[in-house]
Amino acid sequence: MRAVSFAILLFATSAVGDDGSARAKLIGRWKPQESAAKEAGVWTLEAKNGDILRVTHSLGDQKLSELECSTTGRECEIKDSGKTAKVSMWFNGAKLVELETKGREVVKRRFAVAKQGDTLEVEIIPIVPEGRPETLRFARTQR
Repeated sequence: MRAVSFAILLFATSAVGDDGSARAKLIGRWKPQESAAKEAGVWTLEAKNGDILRVTHSLGDQKLSELECSTTGRECEIKDSGKTAKVSMWFNGAKLVELETKGREVVKRRFAVAKQGDTLEVEIIPIVPEGRPETLRFARTQR
């Protein structure tokens, strides 16, 4: 019985450690991989005080949105392209999930780093109005 309990504890600890390592890989500045996707802008993710994350989305010199929000799912108010919006963020395993409500529009984004660590995949899922999901790929860049 002790051996089984120890094995479960060891597995659970390593799984959490893997998620933490994968989550840390999200931190950085990311630009679109394809030149045709320049309108996707640049994403910058910064860790602040444990469960707080600062996310900036910019296009050229213009900040489209910047938010600091807890990753516990608590709702935060932000400005997105000059409009008031509400955002919730949480982790689902190694993926950062962002749910944004702007007026009547609701969009879900899932941020995940590919195994090699140099590609960020951002899955954009329109909830309201319903739409076709798309995945954009970004490359890690220096400031």
